[in-house]
Amino acid sequence: MQKYIDNLDDFEDDSRSRLLEVTERWLMPAVIFVAGVIIILAVCARLEALR
Repeated sequence: MQKYIDNLDDFEDDSRSRLLEVTERWLMPAVIFVAGVIIILAVCARLEALR
């Protein structure tokens, strides 16, 4: 027969927080994308101003 662990107080929750998951999966790529678009628009505006 399989022996089960009774004392579960010794175990800690090592799972990642939901906020960290959302930040890593959605927020950081969105920030990088928006920063890239801003840089591209700034370069285009600068080149247009040089004409």
